[in-house]
Amino acid sequence: MKYDKDIKDRTINFAIEIIKFCSGLKKLNVDFDLIGQLRRSGTSVGANVTEARASSSKKELIRYYEIALRSCNETGFWMRVIKQGYNLNQETFNKIEPENTEISKVLGSIVVNLKNNN
Repeated sequence: MKYDKDIKDRTINFAIEIIKFCSGLKKLNVDFDLIGQLRRSGTSVGANVTEARASSSKKELIRYYEIALRSCNETGFWMRVIKQGYNLNQETFNKIEPENTEISKVLGSIVVNLKNNN
């Protein structure tokens, strides 16, 4: 699969950026629970991609990629809640938000391709 290595590396880098981003949110007095939710969902994307790569069946492979996609969507939700709830400017999210969107698109494409080749 052509996306396989790319998505693995991207989600690892994304998890690292999420961790750094969440550390910065603490300085902006964002609620600890919201930061935790964002950190968990954002790092879960790569963890599920890693699990997908170790799947024992195609059904399991698809399932883990679907979970990774859902975690990516959840990450976007928490970013919007934090941005709007704390009235933060777009600049704060410029690095992390576009990458979340792009990873979501790649994961969606992987899921569709796997299902179509099933």
